[in-house]
Amino acid sequence: MKNNTSDEPLDRTRSGAGAGARARSLPSQWLGLSLVGIIFAAVAALTWRKWPDILIDYGMQLYLPWRISQGSVLYRDVMYLTGGPLSQYYSAALFKLFGASLLTLVISNLTITAGLLVLTYRRFLEVADAWTATTICLGIVLVFAFGNYGDIGNYNFITPYCHEVFHGVVLSILAVALLASWADKERIGFAMGAGFCGGLGFMTKPEVFLALAISVAAAFVLYCVTKRRVAFAARSLAAFLVAAMVPLLGFLLYFHAFEGWGASLRSVGYAWVPLLESSAKSNAYYRWCLGLDMPAYHIRMLLIHFVVVVALMGGYAFLFRRKMDSRTNRLILLVAVVPLLALASRFDWTQCGRALPLLTVGLCIILCVKYKELSLDKAPVFPLLWSVFALALLAKLGVFSRVWHYGFILAMPAFVSVIYLLLWLVPKLLEKYGVQRQVFRGTVTLVLFIGFLFLFMQSQLYYWPKTLAVGSGSDVILVADQERTPAGAAIRAALPWIEKNIPSDATLAVLPEGVMVNFLSRRTNPTHHLVWNPVELAAFGQANMTEDFQKHSPDYIMLVHRDAAEYGVKLFGQSAEFGLELMQWIQTHYEPVYLIGEEPLQKPSAFGIKILKRIPVKGPTS
Repeated sequence: MKNNTSDEPLDRTRSGAGAGARARSLPSQWLGLSLVGIIFAAVAALTWRKWPDILIDYGMQLYLPWRISQGSVLYRDVMYLTGGPLSQYYSAALFKLFGASLLTLVISNLTITAGLLVLTYRRFLEVADAWTATTICLGIVLVFAFGNYGDIGNYNFITPYCHEVFHGVVLSILAVALLASWADKERIGFAMGAGFCGGLGFMTKPEVFLALAISVAAAFVLYCVTKRRVAFAARSLAAFLVAAMVPLLGFLLYFHAFEGWGASLRSVGYAWVPLLESSAKSNAYYRWCLGLDMPAYHIRMLLIHFVVVVALMGGYAFLFRRKMDSRTNRLILLVAVVPLLALASRFDWTQCGRALPLLTVGLCIILCVKYKELSLDKAPVFPLLWSVFALALLAKLGVFSRVWHYGFILAMPAFVSVIYLLLWLVPKLLEKYGVQRQVFRGTVTLVLFIGFLFLFMQSQLYYWPKTLAVGSGSDVILVADQERTPAGAAIRAALPWIEKNIPSDATLAVLPEGVMVNFLSRRTNPTHHLVWNPVELAAFGQANMTEDFQKHSPDYIMLVHRDAAEYGVKLFGQSAEFGLELMQWIQTHYEPVYLIGEEPLQKPSAFGIKILKRIPVKGPTS
């Protein structure tokens, strides 16, 4: 036991003084979060209903929970390659409670994003200041939460291409925050809360869970090294693991109500099955995602961006050692900052993710080396664990680190870490060398906000043309006109035809991709496999998928044009490795009844939709 009797009155006095100071500064501290909330609401209004892609990926995030809410069992009745069961069953529960609609999930994700911003703001307010916390949260809102940097939507927090990655990262950040509280306050309850979040995270995406697992290991190692209470750490780890098993056991028992123990266990960990059992990740698409198609180029760009950032920091740190006590010095500093701002305004900020890996590594090293020194002011447990998680999460991007595409969620924590590094930690450490801290921070803030504004406007270039409504009621999605995105206009034309000509109890399969049509029309797909692309074929086996389709053939088929060049293959149905056998079977057993636009899946640039109806089987004549 600690014997601090003589120091207790002094500690209480300091505590009271600190509490009074915090109370006096409370309005200014939360003013930043109020600003973040206003910007969040404004950007949500500007981009309202424009977030999802009408054809690719996001339809699965609507269709699966709709089917589950009607009694289907995931991985038994409908297959899902992208992630584990947690997010789909969460969405299904929302559909049960509030109705199956796009708006239901949008409101849920807006709420989760708002909660993430509050948590992030509070924790960085504790380890830095309101200036840093506000800048971090504005960066999340303007760059990531509503970002859209290409023709395909879905790479945002509101309608992510898969909810598992979004939910997994949010749960992991909550777990990191709880672990930091556990290390600081030494309460096992925080470890149990982190463990429960970790158990939920296991059922989202493997790469997110692995990043969290590395952070958990770092938390316990850090605690043992700094506090040296190994027995308490062991008890906390046991509590963490027990709490982690609770959600896993709950899902295991749920699945066991429909299938055996082996199948139930497989369903709980299904996010990991394709990773361990298939060659899907060797596809050309994933090589591009990891930067392995041009590794030398991506590594060179990473090094160049890192060196430039470090050189600029060093150069301006040296310059900002000048005092601001004379008009000449102030003029010199102003003249020196102008070229930097001009350079920032000319920079392509979509490339700003290049240096994130090395900058995050640098942050982790500084926090470890300066841990004792920094702990005299504000213990850097939370930013250190956050940065470890961020660095591990960046691994999914390989050598091609970026803030767009998958980077909208995988690079976000590292982006936050770098803001903390440049805006708080570096100025704090440089201050003792005579660097004008506030001048340095002000310059960094100006550069960052130039980047935020650039990326926000880049997103708006893709959002502004989206004025064409597809769907009805709470399912309305806004898309661009036919000239920009022919898929949206074509699906807009197809939905009324389906409503009029396809009975509500008839089944419909959309090939090779487009399950959004199933959800918007409320027509079910009777097959187990809803998406046909080279990754799905590699995971489930093309022969198995073809056999399943023929065995559970739908009443109607919609062929939607989809360019598969990103996977390094021809159009669907044009080669044996990608749907030729199934397409030949369809041509024998179905007849076309409606065509929109060009004949689909014939020419790479000719978009069209064709609906086919199953040819009735003729019975024997008497």
